[in-house]
Amino acid sequence: MPPLTGLRVVVTRAEHQSEGLAAAFERAGARVELLPLLEVVPPADPQPLKRAAADLASYDWLVFTSANAVEAFLPLTGPLRTGLRIAAVGPATAAALRAFGSEPHLTARKAEAEGLAADLAPRIAGRRVLLPQAADARPALLQELKEAGAEAVAVIAYDKRLPPDAPARAAELFATSIGWVTFTSPRIVRHFVELFGADWERRKDELRAVSIGPVTSAELRRHGVEPAAEAARPGEGEMVGAVRSARA
Repeated sequence: MPPLTGLRVVVTRAEHQSEGLAAAFERAGARVELLPLLEVVPPADPQPLKRAAADLASYDWLVFTSANAVEAFLPLTGPLRTGLRIAAVGPATAAALRAFGSEPHLTARKAEAEGLAADLAPRIAGRRVLLPQAADARPALLQELKEAGAEAVAVIAYDKRLPPDAPARAAELFATSIGWVTFTSPRIVRHFVELFGADWERRKDELRAVSIGPVTSAELRRHGVEPAAEAARPGEGEMVGAVRSARA
């Protein structure tokens, strides 16, 4: 019998990114319910992103911290020139780059902003670095790239919002209890908390949170929730494995 047989797991990734994680939990026997809590939308002002794409020839490095950034930026650039170096924060971002025909020159050994900065630091002194990112991106990576001697420029590639049908869907799913729910970014944590409004303090102890990593776990703790399971490293199989270990 699969290890998670009978367990309900609510997957909160954006709809266009949820298939792999849902399938991983289903293979382990879980009953998966989908509750997309992110919808990727263009930046409020798209002009800076268009200007950055037009000016890409002036940069030495192009650094991506999410697949969403890849998908928002690369359609604006046309074929990337030979000699431009590309970095990815982790395997999912690297896979998104390959889908556009671009092989990253560097994929962070530790799939988070600080790990990416550490791997880039010896390579970027005196170089121009472009960082397309989310509107709510943490400033840590940009700051560390500048401290490493790069002329680093961040540009908003996309924003995120709560899908309009999420509150009604959440009310249906959590009418009696919350249970196991996946969290793959701090923004998803914040959207989840917003769904409960004034009821959050009363109901948060019902949550069994599955976190993709330390940054997301930190956001859960800021809202009074200790993760029930945290993936050893970002990945769909790793999130399933964390739940298996937590229930052992």
